[in-house]
Amino acid sequence: MFYQLFINACILIAFISISYFGFKDREVNINASYLTKIVIGLISGLLGISLMLNSVYVLPEVMIDFRYIPLLLTVVFCGFIPSITAGILMGTFRFLYFGASKSSTVAFVIIILIVLGFNIISKYVESKKKKWIYSIIYMVLLFSAGLFFVTGISILFFRILVIYYIGNTFVAYVIYQYTGYLVDMIKMNNKLKKEATKDFLTGLNNVREFDTSFRNLSRLTILKEEKLSYIYMDIDFFKKINDTYGHTAGDIVLQKTAEILKDTVRTFDVVSRNGGEEFSALLLDCSAEHAFRIAERIRKKIETYNFEISNDISIDITVSIGIASYPYTSMNIDSLIEDADKALYEAKRIGRNRVVMYKNKD
Repeated sequence: MFYQLFINACILIAFISISYFGFKDREVNINASYLTKIVIGLISGLLGISLMLNSVYVLPEVMIDFRYIPLLLTVVFCGFIPSITAGILMGTFRFLYFGASKSSTVAFVIIILIVLGFNIISKYVESKKKKWIYSIIYMVLLFSAGLFFVTGISILFFRILVIYYIGNTFVAYVIYQYTGYLVDMIKMNNKLKKEATKDFLTGLNNVREFDTSFRNLSRLTILKEEKLSYIYMDIDFFKKINDTYGHTAGDIVLQKTAEILKDTVRTFDVVSRNGGEEFSALLLDCSAEHAFRIAERIRKKIETYNFEISNDISIDITVSIGIASYPYTSMNIDSLIEDADKALYEAKRIGRNRVVMYKNKD
């Protein structure tokens, strides 16, 4: 019996491990899409069915396994919809595969009550650890009631309960620790991915992510026969700010400049810090004229903003901006970055604190 329960536990852990690799890059929580929740519910239900197919039969119509653990996992991580989906799938399978009987009816009722109970506990208990403890207690009490209803009081009844209590408590603890470890791994993976694509100071895309975005958007722009404009911006005399007020003040200026830039462009535009005091914005399906208006808004907002670098010190700064726009000023989309850089150089050459649109001399 213990060997068969061990096999049941191995199936459970293996299934969770496979699911981790399948969903580690997706949003799997209470805020996931309805489709994702349904898919998770079906997967959880299939796991419960696999556990039922490898159950330990203690009587011809009575079997024990760990089928309720997947329901608990589904409730804790994804909420009501996937858990009720899994519960209905498991309960229906119990009827269809094992046949209609007193024990099948009791098993179906227990599954539904467990789903409802787990969801109520999850809703009103905040601590994840307490959710697990209360849910396991609730689960074994329901199982005890169902077993009593089917078998009545006997020595076998108490033997089954002892085995079930020990087995479920141990497996629930292992799964709790293991899923906690997997969740930490997912968070660490997401953190590393974010750090690989985001500038640590401003939270904008870094230059590596900018390069990736530019390649992808260039292909998409040509494919859809749309427009793509590129704003390239540099803070005027930034070195002087660092030399005069220190690097902490410089960081404050960079962070606030990034906020102004991000708040001024459209929500779907791609904003990056390209290095040092240089920033950029890829404006999707944006004409040269519209790009110039956006750039002017950015320049004016920064020019009029009061940058507070300490309690009693504030400074004013300006920026120079170069723009290139496909297919208006740049017929070759691959030259967009180079053309905007030339326009920025021209803005600095003729006095700074201005916006210059690239002009093709050919």
